[in-house]
Amino acid sequence: MTNAVKTRPLSVEQENAIDLLLCGKSDREVAEKVGVARQTVWEWRNRNPEFIAALNARRQEVWGSHVERLRQLVAKAIDVLEENLDGKAGAKLQQDAAVHILRTVGLYGADLTPKGETSAEHVERQMSMDELHHELMMKLK
Repeated sequence: MTNAVKTRPLSVEQENAIDLLLCGKSDREVAEKVGVARQTVWEWRNRNPEFIAALNARRQEVWGSHVERLRQLVAKAIDVLEENLDGKAGAKLQQDAAVHILRTVGLYGADLTPKGETSAEHVERQMSMDELHHELMMKLK
């Protein structure tokens, strides 16, 4: 017999909150839209392993769905840079856009790939480790 990890399903409010957070809404805006207190949204995002894991998984899905579109823009961005280097196109805006695309896909600058555990079990384990670390640091002070 296997020990299955039991996770609580997310409520409709939590599912809707994830959608809104992915759209860039603040905790306050999310709380107003789903009918809960702002503190509740904060608790979900910072202390609820199921919510954190689901939010991380959805962020990774969204990122993955856009990666291919960004990759297709790389060739165009390189073409624009090449034209600018050859003096064929004098548009500074084109070059800025090309560099921005290269930065976005990680070929120039920081890696924007979303990080974070997508399993509630792993989120709980990380939270426990963080709490133990915090307690240890407090004892050392």
